[in-house]
Amino acid sequence: MASIFDILKFNGKGVGIGPIQSVDEMTVIPLVGDSRGDIASPDSLKFEQTTTYGSMAFKNEDSRPAIVPANYMVRGKDAQDHAMSGSGVVASMKTKIFDTACCIEETQGGYLSSENNDEDVLPIDLRRALLNFNKRTEHNYGKLWDSITGWLEGLNLKKNTPAAHLRDFYDDKSVSNRLEQFAAEFEPIEGQIGAIIMFSGTPVGLEIMPSTTHWDTYWKQLLRGCYGAELTRMKMLNKVSPSALILPNIPEISTPKEVKTIIESFVTHLQKEVIPIIENIVIKSDRMISTDGNLETRLVLTDNGGGDVIFQDSEPVYISLVL
Repeated sequence: MASIFDILKFNGKGVGIGPIQSVDEMTVIPLVGDSRGDIASPDSLKFEQTTTYGSMAFKNEDSRPAIVPANYMVRGKDAQDHAMSGSGVVASMKTKIFDTACCIEETQGGYLSSENNDEDVLPIDLRRALLNFNKRTEHNYGKLWDSITGWLEGLNLKKNTPAAHLRDFYDDKSVSNRLEQFAAEFEPIEGQIGAIIMFSGTPVGLEIMPSTTHWDTYWKQLLRGCYGAELTRMKMLNKVSPSALILPNIPEISTPKEVKTIIESFVTHLQKEVIPIIENIVIKSDRMISTDGNLETRLVLTDNGGGDVIFQDSEPVYISLVL
């Protein structure tokens, strides 16, 4: 089977590495490159509503097809919060209802509308639970409740109910403050279309968007709601070791030039040691989820993770993998 980077370099469109960003135990390796495919601008794609429990409707107002990011999550006031089981494609100038979505509050009732919602991406472990093809395609709005209950276990949150309410995590004041700090620390760079995300030096995610516009739109939901949320949970459970990039606090290392040398050494280490790890991650299997016009969505699995790859005319235009 092909490696992940074999797919990224398809048709000669390679991906370069931008300046490394590191805060606490999270390191983001920006990926820069040319736009891929002919995909609708993200501001043309709107969440419309839930029509039944387990459904999410999106409207595309562009003449090109639109992509809903994998495991996109919508939380509204006094309504049953929902998340996509995977990614989605909405044809040009159409509204599409995805009827395999997940309810992410066990007892809350009410349908979501298009107004006053918070939008994020599910945390890593909950995304991993949806890598199973049968669960992803199952029409069962409560299919993620057991996983959410396990994900919340041991966090000592001030819960409104004892049920599987993912909102209890995101609405906790101390948690929400941490997540906003994450988002503020990792700003997109020029030409960025994606990122490799690492916890304590271990790659945990690979995200590639069709264009810089898409990355500029969705990076906050990914780094706050998905990766930041997972790392915050792990830290609350003492499951992650501190590994921030700490500069030596001694007089000999005090000039800007010396600090720059240390950071450059850190970047060199990442390029020499980490990137080959990503290059050698092999896709063990892939399975078609759907075809929509000239777009094909596939679920790919690696040794310990996987996710979505969307092809347009055989070229990969969107990749979202948890590792």
